[in-house]
Amino acid sequence: MKQIAISGSGGRVRVAFLEGGRLREWRTEQDRLDVVADDIYVGRVADIKPGIQSAFIDIGTDKNAYLYVDDALPSEGSSPKKQAINERIHVGEKILVQVNKEGTELKAPKLTMKISLQGRYLVFLPMEEGISLSKKISEESKRQSLRDLFTSLLEKGEGIIIRTEAQEVDEQKLIDELSHLRKSWQDTRLQAERLKDPGRVSRPTRLIEGILRELLTAEVDEVVVEHGPTYQLVKALMAVFDSDRLDRLRWYQGKQSLFDQLGVEAERKRALQRQVPLKSGGHLVIDRTEAMTVIDVNTGSFTGGGGQQREQAVTATNLEAAQEIAHQLRLRDIGGIIMIDFIDMKEVANKERLLAILKRELARDVVPSTVHGMTALGLVEMTRKRVRSSLAERVTVPCDACGGEGRVWSIEEIDQRLRDEVDALVSRQEAEAVLIELPTRLYQRAVLQQAEESKRLQARLYYLHRSALKPDEYRILYVGRLDEAERLYQKHVQMT
Repeated sequence: MKQIAISGSGGRVRVAFLEGGRLREWRTEQDRLDVVADDIYVGRVADIKPGIQSAFIDIGTDKNAYLYVDDALPSEGSSPKKQAINERIHVGEKILVQVNKEGTELKAPKLTMKISLQGRYLVFLPMEEGISLSKKISEESKRQSLRDLFTSLLEKGEGIIIRTEAQEVDEQKLIDELSHLRKSWQDTRLQAERLKDPGRVSRPTRLIEGILRELLTAEVDEVVVEHGPTYQLVKALMAVFDSDRLDRLRWYQGKQSLFDQLGVEAERKRALQRQVPLKSGGHLVIDRTEAMTVIDVNTGSFTGGGGQQREQAVTATNLEAAQEIAHQLRLRDIGGIIMIDFIDMKEVANKERLLAILKRELARDVVPSTVHGMTALGLVEMTRKRVRSSLAERVTVPCDACGGEGRVWSIEEIDQRLRDEVDALVSRQEAEAVLIELPTRLYQRAVLQQAEESKRLQARLYYLHRSALKPDEYRILYVGRLDEAERLYQKHVQMT
């Protein structure tokens, strides 16, 4: 069974894709400071480097983003092939840009001025004229009818890319999606015009739109949503993108949080661990560096004999590892260069079988990967397109206590976990108040939201500052009556 689970509780949208009850992908609406792929920004040209035909753009974050000449729009009436970067844009100029590659902790995000809005069947290009069709639409009569349809619909200056899925739906769905994307662009432009300084142009439905567009094509059996307003938003978007599957949409109203009920939180924690167990008794070790990701396959508890018995056991472990590696790369959102050290096999046929299964499993991922084969040392080298920050980068931050060598949960993640736990406790016990001990960084954030959260929960929240707690640790000391929470709070305050 394939499920999309969406939660808007706590004021932050989070999405999980599960297959057979196992977490495959995790997405979340990032903090306002995070620069996410496909986000649109109003930027100001901060610096131009003609030597590398690039510019650095201030987009209102602490790090300027990067724009290459091929991603800048040419000036009107000029040949784009002949125009240098400093002829296309100028220092101090205000421009509209889109993130086409997220940055890392050491690299700046990459931008484009060629804006595109993604739909399920179409990609709308509001700043580039032309009609492009997927090469997988092979029937010439269908290609021509699609060209004729959009030639009559597109306005001057607009362009469209027609996806493969468009050949399977009726024209009215395509017309409705174009109207939806065009209105989204008009709203984006209006918001951009209101921004006086560099910053992100708000697109509140972007995350959910992207998820529905990508994952509904995977023959999803159920879309389950927690939080009433988010459910209504998903319902409205599905009416545009996939009205035939509205009967698969379900509103979750259980007392336990949706992701706890589905086991998502436990799987997310495991996805941050360095070692991944295999059913055969072996395990994977996943290490990331700035240059590449290295994965080692170990036999673990296997101590079998030599010869053919060993070859068969090693091959079985490697084949299991290949399937798990494809799963982990997708779940952890690992991109870039990846080197895999499988257990050494002697027979060429087994090596070929291993590569075939690895390619097959990777092909199930919506993010493209390429397996380049085995090196002279027997290492499998491959690449996976980097479209987002990795899961570890999104949900953790470098640990100050160990000089950045380790990582702890980000403040957004630990705050969300605390909210979910408190929500569940208050709901189950019909509590009037909650007393919580918090570390410094979480305490500073919580006190700013204390009145708002108490009102939302309809229960009084008491916070105690405990600097001795770990950065991603908290303790719920009491849940229950208001007078008892007040008494315990005053007692702890007097003791400190």
